[in-house]
Amino acid sequence: MVYVAENGRIMLVNAQAERLFGYQRRELEGQLVEILVPEAVRALHPQRRAEYMADSVPRPMGAGTQLIGRRRDGSTFPAEISLSAVKTDTGTLVMAAIRDVTQQRRQRDDLERANQNLESFAYSVAHDLRTPLRALAGYSAALLEDFGEALGETGRGYAERIEIASEHMSTLIDNLLHLSRVSQVALNLQPVDLGADVTTMAAELQRASPDRRVRFIIEQPVWVLADKILVRSLLQSLLNNAWKFTSGKPAALIEFGTTEAAEQARICCYVRDNGVGFDSAYVHKLFMPFQRLHTGNEFQGTGAGLASVRQIAERHGGMVRAEGAIGSGATFYFSLPAVNAPAQLRRAKGRAQGSPKEP
Repeated sequence: MVYVAENGRIMLVNAQAERLFGYQRRELEGQLVEILVPEAVRALHPQRRAEYMADSVPRPMGAGTQLIGRRRDGSTFPAEISLSAVKTDTGTLVMAAIRDVTQQRRQRDDLERANQNLESFAYSVAHDLRTPLRALAGYSAALLEDFGEALGETGRGYAERIEIASEHMSTLIDNLLHLSRVSQVALNLQPVDLGADVTTMAAELQRASPDRRVRFIIEQPVWVLADKILVRSLLQSLLNNAWKFTSGKPAALIEFGTTEAAEQARICCYVRDNGVGFDSAYVHKLFMPFQRLHTGNEFQGTGAGLASVRQIAERHGGMVRAEGAIGSGATFYFSLPAVNAPAQLRRAKGRAQGSPKEP
């Protein structure tokens, strides 16, 4: 704990600060607080002090930046610092709670490296499996074509099962490679109108299945700052899910919109449907790779789509969650960074209702 006066001079430190910085208390009291700041950024610190004093509300210092403390011997350490102001008879004191996060940073870096290694391994394994899998599918097809009669009904059934299993495995490998790419591709952030993208995708779904009548309610525009390719993949996965799980509804409804976000810098969006829903007791499994709450006989799929949705949202610093009940539909929420759009692009609360195909 370090208490600093309005003029930037240290008034009081506790014993933990002495141990952390290597100074004795008498050496610090009366010194400018910049003595605890690395020389490379010392010149900028007085301005930051003045900015905080002008708006001295409790908050973490340097949110979004890596803070560094300087010890008496000149060595440095990564730090987390929380600031709060204390009013006294002689003026305002700023209380800085400083924590050495060297161990936490090391553990985070180790975890990131382990994740990268695991992703690289998964990509390599999936890629290497493609060739023998294609051979397996090819040989089973050749077996059916050239020796189908000799195999008999039971033998043909086995060969057909091999072919079907190979195709399913190929789909799983494609999804595994997609998940690996999502986690590794560099983000290209730009303003994206989600409402316009959803409108386009809804029309494509309706064109692909003209016999289905689905009503869409789409809020637009909804501007976010995101990677255009990844966020379109996120929307496609959620809309495909909603389309699939409303297939048995004569009056299917799919909605896209926004809610009030918990943070001003983010927009919370949702995709809602009135389909078959899911048992909320298993909601924790929804965003796990290759976990499914419905059997393949009920609905086709591998369970990779929602896992990629979570990855994409988290790569943008957002989150995902789901709500639903059996027979009552499902709602999937995700948050993304808001965009400082020009006045003509700012979000309007207009809504386009009805299926894209409705007259």
